[in-house]
Amino acid sequence: MQKIFNTQLTGLLQNIDEDRLEDAARLLSQALIGEGHVYIHGKDEMAAVTSEALYGKEKIDKISPLLTEGKVTELDFADRALLISRSTNDEEMMDLARHLSSQGILIVGITAYTEDSTARKWTDSVDVHIDFNLTNSLVPTDTGERVGYPASLLALHTYFYLHLLIVEFLSEYE
Repeated sequence: MQKIFNTQLTGLLQNIDEDRLEDAARLLSQALIGEGHVYIHGKDEMAAVTSEALYGKEKIDKISPLLTEGKVTELDFADRALLISRSTNDEEMMDLARHLSSQGILIVGITAYTEDSTARKWTDSVDVHIDFNLTNSLVPTDTGERVGYPASLLALHTYFYLHLLIVEFLSEYE
């Protein structure tokens, strides 16, 4: 089972769109270089990314939580938002993305999978969307079920990749 999981996970990691990662890092770096901040919100298991960004060993000082006690922080035009959820059809994230977009806030969205292409998606309101294309758990069991859904692991990997790019962009700016 572990070999199947590792093989499938490696394939997913290699298929994350590097051009979109660079676009996302540039968009977020704009706030960090200027007067803005990056505000982050990871929903459900994606809160792991929020924790890493806010409390990790190599956190960036101008990254802050988007929600405080359930309320959206007031942002201005120099700020950026980083939103992460399991799927694109999440109603709460739809409301949040629409609210931020209506205020002119530029948004990077990260999701594990995209629902039906005809359905409304919160990622329609973002400026850069990174999709892992993870639709099912990775490992089939003897009963025909599948287990091992690494959405948060892919999100953390993506965050670290973005972090490396941001650090590189910031060092080039200095």
